[in-house]
Amino acid sequence: MIIIYWHCLGMTEADETFVNSALKELAQHLKEDQIKLTISVKRLASEPDLVREVNEVLNKPNDQSSGFSYYVAMILGIFSCHVGVGQPFTHMRLLVYCHQDSQVAKAAKSEAARMNKAPPCWGAANSPLAAAYKVGSKVAVWHEALHLLGADDCYIEDDPYQKKPDCELDGCIMEYAPLESTCENWPFLCDENIKKLKDTAEKAKEVRRTKKDS
Repeated sequence: MIIIYWHCLGMTEADETFVNSALKELAQHLKEDQIKLTISVKRLASEPDLVREVNEVLNKPNDQSSGFSYYVAMILGIFSCHVGVGQPFTHMRLLVYCHQDSQVAKAAKSEAARMNKAPPCWGAANSPLAAAYKVGSKVAVWHEALHLLGADDCYIEDDPYQKKPDCELDGCIMEYAPLESTCENWPFLCDENIKKLKDTAEKAKEVRRTKKDS
């Protein structure tokens, strides 16, 4: 099963409750007939060894020159050690909920600026790591978590308010700066991203079948 761990950096107990609730609501949506993707949502603090190593990485001073990719590589290394290097499907993901002035948020913004990409105003993701730093936005948490499950952005990087031609849904959650008001009713994903999430679900099932047969 795919696990999305969540971890709060410099946040309150109310923030922890918020992000846990948001991710569990998304998990319930994903289980429905249209996608049938089962994920487990867990607090990173429930894994003492993991949380210690992750905290060391996320709290380490960073001059931002290596950008968000530095954190992605470090988290990937940590997870690889825990699940086993070379496994065909890495089932662990991490969503960090943090403030705009956190190290990881600054790194995401500086990396986007260097690459002339649209400014990541609410979060960033590159599996197995996502950061959501628009505090209080359930849609921002969902958008970044969906990236961890295979969904792609539905906007053109050079012109973020221009939708990609294969996104037919007005108000798709994978648009640039999605609004809460357009993402109230499930499914709030375009057909292309629904297909990608179905592919993720099939890969997860195949891994379970392989493990069962081995």
